[in-house]
Amino acid sequence: MKYLVVGVFILFFVTIIFLPENSNAIGVRKSSNEATSANDLKHPKYLFLHGNIVTPSLINNDISVPEHLTEFGFYHSGWTIDEIPEVAQFATFVDVYYNETDIMKAARGHGLKVWVQLAPIFFDGYPTYRKRADYLVRWEIAKKRLEPFSDIIMAFDPLDEPFHRSKLSNQTLKLYLEEIAQLIKESFPKAKRAITFMNKTVRESSFKKIIPKKYNLFAVNYYVGNNFQSQLVEKLMIKTSHLDVNYYLIPRAFKTSNRGFGSISEAQLINQAKQAYDFAIANPKVIAIYPFVWESIFGKDDYYLGVDNLERVQEEYRKIGHAISNTR
Repeated sequence: MKYLVVGVFILFFVTIIFLPENSNAIGVRKSSNEATSANDLKHPKYLFLHGNIVTPSLINNDISVPEHLTEFGFYHSGWTIDEIPEVAQFATFVDVYYNETDIMKAARGHGLKVWVQLAPIFFDGYPTYRKRADYLVRWEIAKKRLEPFSDIIMAFDPLDEPFHRSKLSNQTLKLYLEEIAQLIKESFPKAKRAITFMNKTVRESSFKKIIPKKYNLFAVNYYVGNNFQSQLVEKLMIKTSHLDVNYYLIPRAFKTSNRGFGSISEAQLINQAKQAYDFAIANPKVIAIYPFVWESIFGKDDYYLGVDNLERVQEEYRKIGHAISNTR
């Protein structure tokens, strides 16, 4: 009888099984300092602990991600609450607009951070994106909405591709962005202050003169071509090396009918994902991978198929996302 009880206890308390990848898990870091390359990434395995509460715990000792690479998420991954549970399986953050408090609550409930878009507060919108006259009033209102979520705000983004979109002069825009950064820093000092530059902006000879101060997270996007634009990212890094900033990568993750972006296969998008990940683990100042785009967009003239509709591409990003999120 004694041996039966012991046997049942052991069987009931610890059973090793392979769970579906959407199981909640606690990450265990590999002791090796050698980073796992994209080609060697695998879906995670789990240890299933039985007891009063069944607890799946991650066995991920064969995956190693450098400590500097801490974040993974998609553009347009927080458009609706319904998307949160799915992306939470392998992301660390979602992007939201400042007024979407219900989505922020859902993100928090699933253990996610948020990347907050602020453009409607400070800019008048398409096609001019000029300075709003009432931006300070709008910011005070937005602050009160955002303060309850200060613990999960990863970054603030004042305007995507500001020097490409805004009709303000470059110098006027630079000063305005610096004012916005100061407002953010005063109210949310722990959050990153991020700017995405267009490739054309970074390539300009005058780029260093217009880089806004008080920001600490930069990226450059360019969606033309079959490979991840590592040389363009390196150019951004060189031109901003005098600043105390980190970087995030924006690999292309969509197919489109818009011929301006050129055609690309799923295999090439998968390759871009791998190239971006390998670039990130090799560069200590890269802290996040932020592919464009999760949610598909169907416009009047063109469509953009995002990762939600590209099964093979999504499979690759699930491996990358799991590697980053499960080792943190």
